Amino acid sequence: MKSKTLLTLTMLTMIPAFAFAKQRDSATVQIYQPVQVAGAQLPSGQYKMVWEGNSPNVTVSFFDGKKVVATAPARLVSKANNEEAIETNTTAHNTEVLQAVDLKNLTVRFQNAAPSTGN
Repeated sequence: MKSKTLLTLTMLTMIPAFAFAKQRDSATVQIYQPVQVAGAQLPSGQYKMVWEGNSPNVTVSFFDGKKVVATAPARLVSKANNEEAIETNTTAHNTEVLQAVDLKNLTVRFQNAAPSTGN
């Protein structure tokens, strides 16, 4: 009986350790105009953004409900203010490309963003 109890207690104490072993961070973002990220077109709407990896380099997934609609490499950058915004850039083909998402005290900057056209 003691060995069963000990095994159960050991398993219960290890579950929180496994839960924190691979921590994921996320935010909800509202996109007001269609944008392109990593070659995928995101229509306007609300998305859950989940990033995983060793900071500052992460992989960001955009979820529409439970479905992943885009995945892109990004870099996490600390910032001093609490302003929230979405940074986009217009390409030569008039496509809006997602450059960054500014969250409170953090910017998620996409590594494959298109270069500026100077507009």
